[in-house]
Amino acid sequence: MSGDREGGIEGLPLQLMIMVIVAGLGTAILVGWMGGLSAPEAIASVNGNPTEILLTDGDGDGTFENDDATITIIVRDQNGDAVEGASVVLDGCEVRNSDGSLVYGTTGADGKVTFDGLSVSHYGNGIGFITVTVAKGGMGTDSSLQVPVICR
Repeated sequence: MSGDREGGIEGLPLQLMIMVIVAGLGTAILVGWMGGLSAPEAIASVNGNPTEILLTDGDGDGTFENDDATITIIVRDQNGDAVEGASVVLDGCEVRNSDGSLVYGTTGADGKVTFDGLSVSHYGNGIGFITVTVAKGGMGTDSSLQVPVICR
């Protein structure tokens, strides 16, 4: 057996060294490429002003109403920058525009959208909520803000 030189393992360390070098270079390239990636933008905060809407039962029928409510929604990203072009929808407590249509809008360059002259109603004494849903392509959706509607 000692005469068979073609079956030796002399080439194995060289092949192993080549594989380690190729794997190391491949890993270095991937890590370098991934190091340049940044976290995706996301909607980080949605705030409203005022923080609550008050309703009254002027005619005593048990339905509390406010026909001239105003609310401003402010949308920011994870860096605290304004999010322009985000779609904002308000839902709950029968919130509607003065013409009875669904309440929705788009944020401006300052990350704000203001809704004026809203009609809000809630039957029975207690508390209700208006859910604010914000969405923008590439940034996701946020429905974390609920504006309390208080009947007094």
